Amino acid sequence: MAAATTRPHTPVGPSLRSDALTAPQFCDEITPVSRTLTPILAVSSGAPAWNTGRPNLAAGYEVAPAGLPVIARATVRFDTGFGRYQIPAGVLTDGEYRFRVRAVDGAKASDWLPWCAFTVATRDVTVPETPTDLRVSASFYETFQSCAAGAPVIDAIGSPTFAASPGPSATANVTARFEIARPGLATIVVSGNPYGVNVPPASFTAGGAYRFRARAEDGTAVSAWSPWCAFTAR
Repeated sequence: MAAATTRPHTPVGPSLRSDALTAPQFCDEITPVSRTLTPILAVSSGAPAWNTGRPNLAAGYEVAPAGLPVIARATVRFDTGFGRYQIPAGVLTDGEYRFRVRAVDGAKASDWLPWCAFTVATRDVTVPETPTDLRVSASFYETFQSCAAGAPVIDAIGSPTFAASPGPSATANVTARFEIARPGLATIVVSGNPYGVNVPPASFTAGGAYRFRARAEDGTAVSAWSPWCAFTAR
């Protein structure tokens, strides 16, 4: 009951990510850059004990062009400790912006966090380098097998992880697209964090010979494909 009569705790860790595949960029570390016009803003409610007894706790956002009035507001419920707001299409164009956020519980609200400046840059993006050091982990508990050391071996019934190393100029917006060729079956295409993307269990057949390759993507800019890496399933 006491929590409902006091102001909620100020949230922590505001961040921005271009889309669901890219890594979060934290406002207290860098000036975030979005490669899309619909970035996802997020903030943490902080330690669970801070807001005990607040089932309706929400994050209140304001978005504005740099030095200009607010152009978008939203209040979103915290889910598993995070309040996420994807700016809808039609609000942003390429340019400089800022957002701020606070915790809201009914008529009571925390202090605003400081404004977080961010940039939207969807055009004229530098093409990322082709990923290197392709590797595979047979399961979550096994170490990676480098393609440079020979053809990796995975478990046919497992959920392997495919990974590659992005180039030295890669930003937080760089993702990797993995193309996994299976003779006689549909090619698997998965995208996400270059350092590890999982494939569903039982996607391969014991005794089968397969191969995969990767490319880096930064918004609409894509690298060349890497050489193929052969692997087998046991």
